[in-house]
Amino acid sequence: MTDEDRFIAAKFRVRLFLSVDLSGSTAFKNSRDGEARDRASPKWVTTFEAFYRDFPAKFRSAYAQMKTPQSGTDDCPKLWKAVGDELIFCGRVNTRKAVMVALMAFIQTLHDYRKSFAEDDSPLNLKGAGWLASFPEPNRAVNLRSSGDEVNYLTASEALEAAADAQPFEYDFLGKAIDTGFRVASFAKPERFALSVQLARLLASCPPGTGFDHLIRFENTVALKGVNGGEAYPVLYIDTLKHLATESIRLKERQLLKRHEEPAREDLNTYLKAYCSVVGTEEIKLPLSANDSEMEPPLSYLDHAPRISEHLASEKDREKVGDIAIDEPANGGDGDIPEGKGLEPLE
Repeated sequence: MTDEDRFIAAKFRVRLFLSVDLSGSTAFKNSRDGEARDRASPKWVTTFEAFYRDFPAKFRSAYAQMKTPQSGTDDCPKLWKAVGDELIFCGRVNTRKAVMVALMAFIQTLHDYRKSFAEDDSPLNLKGAGWLASFPEPNRAVNLRSSGDEVNYLTASEALEAAADAQPFEYDFLGKAIDTGFRVASFAKPERFALSVQLARLLASCPPGTGFDHLIRFENTVALKGVNGGEAYPVLYIDTLKHLATESIRLKERQLLKRHEEPAREDLNTYLKAYCSVVGTEEIKLPLSANDSEMEPPLSYLDHAPRISEHLASEKDREKVGDIAIDEPANGGDGDIPEGKGLEPLE
């Protein structure tokens, strides 16, 4: 990254957000087992510390094992923030296969960590969610924290977005897709990994046999205040029943409620295309693999990129003027101390 990148409009990019939340945490904190102390801290504290430390490490390991040349060179999504008992990861994705690898590694980590809870007879469980967001339009990265770097990264510049790719925990991400993603995460349950419409549509657009092991289910629609003008939002999810003590009950419930069959991928894709057209949700397109050509950015980016470039160019000119004003003396001379009457040394 060069200094010039501070004044270049950010390239279009897509980020994947993945959330994992401890289920049953409040009850555990207030239980006799959770309050038990074998050291200085109660058991719930050491359990949560282990979760914050071990889940990201296990996720990175699973991602490294699943990554292929076809998925590209994208790094494993990094921890963006911890919100109470919830960990949220964020990573730039350049291909649909990279999205698949990250999702499968994340869900596998969720299942493996749940298994360790079950083996320890812990009452805790895990639930997860995922969503996509495109940058720098219509969502934005914002630098709210300082890592000691005094460089001023301008909004929507390549320098700022590249820095947010490298260290998401130093930045915040704002926009409609982020707000919607947090709402979608409220659909999550231990038995279902919730998906945003844009993420589900991207996965449904992949032809069969492309390496994604999970099927997408569609439960119903729910109105989300402030989202899509009041049009009910589809509850879409991936099964995460593995290692659940209630797995047999959940499966029987689905059968009795006639929800045991997932929709065909083509039918789901057709529905989501129609839904997005009605509510005005832009499709996020990525090439299938690293061997495929890049997709053209969406209109939201193409329409605003020239304005972003103009703004950054004006900021560059303004900075140059400021530098000149600092370097040049106020009288416009060569910087020497002027001589003349009234400037004799004081006695």
